[in-house]
Amino acid sequence: MIEYIPYILLFALATAIIYGWGLWRASRQNQDLSNMLSAKGISAVRKALKKHGPLTRKELEPYVKGLTAKQPFMKERIAVTDAGKFLDSILPYMIRQRMITETTENGKTVCQLRR
Repeated sequence: MIEYIPYILLFALATAIIYGWGLWRASRQNQDLSNMLSAKGISAVRKALKKHGPLTRKELEPYVKGLTAKQPFMKERIAVTDAGKFLDSILPYMIRQRMITETTENGKTVCQLRR
């Protein structure tokens, strides 16, 4: 009977580690989903600007509308419901990171890829 105690303790330790990892992952899930959605949005904006040239915020909205992000093996997903607000959150980041620039053409503010 005494020879089984180390196995029981190892099983308890493995269970505690897996449980702790699950709690950590669940607590960070919202932030991870938000980061994934932002990355997808940035990619979609860059593709649209590369393909179509300078575009206004209004013209960029259809490219990010309906984007979704989901982690593997998780049910929860996040989606863009208001494309205007979503663009208001990622475009300033893209400008700070020097991915795009905002210029004024014909009285309209347009975004274009940085050269």
